[in-house]
This record gives sequence, structure tokens and C-alpha cells, in this order.
Amino acid sequence: MNIIFLYFTLLTLYMILLFTFGCENKPPEDITDPGQLLFLGYTKKDVNCARCHGPEGQGGMQGPDIREMFIKYDEDKIIEIIKLGKGQGSEAMPPYEDKMNKEELQALLKYLRTFKAKFSNDS
Repeated sequence: MNIIFLYFTLLTLYMILLFTFGCENKPPEDITDPGQLLFLGYTKKDVNCARCHGPEGQGGMQGPDIREMFIKYDEDKIIEIIKLGKGQGSEAMPPYEDKMNKEELQALLKYLRTFKAKFSNDS
């Protein structure tokens, strides 16, 4: 019985270590833009815009299409939404004010502007 307990304890420890250190998500080599890396969740685990808004900003199960946001809002409003979040309840966008520094926020905004150019070219 002690051997079985030891076996499961070691297996559990191994799984914890594997999931903690062995599953680091590395970006593809062709993605080097700091804003895109942040948007896709490669720079910080707790900042992953693509999780809700889709990898190209097209929207998803939890977040709306954000490709037109620079048409709808001015830059100050977009910064406010990113910093303070938007909406209420379980489907609200959380605030990211404490999760990004000024340089990261500017890199993200620069990347988000590329959606406007891509979206207007696609239309």
C-alpha cells in the first residue's frame, strides 16, 4: 500500500512539474512584433487578447470583433477600454491596467492599428 501511495505521489508531482515548466508556449519564429506577441499571449500569460477576440481580431466565443475599433473609437477611448475593461458580468472584458506597462500598451496599440489597415483593405 505504501508503494502505491508513493507511486501516485511521484506521478502527481511529475504532472505538476510538467504542466508548470514543460508546457511553455513559444511563438512561431516569424512573429517578432512585440504588440502581436502580447496580443497572442506569448509575452505575458495573463495578457492574451486573442483568447477572446480571435488571433486576427475577428471575434470569438467570448469577445467581439475588434478590427473596426479604430473606426468606432478614438485612441484615448481604446486605451481606456484596455486599461479599465468594458462591460459587466461574466462576458465583460477585464481591466489590464496593472498587467501592462506603458511601452507594452503602446506596442499593443501599434499592432491593433494593423487590423484597421487589413480590415479596410479586405472590405
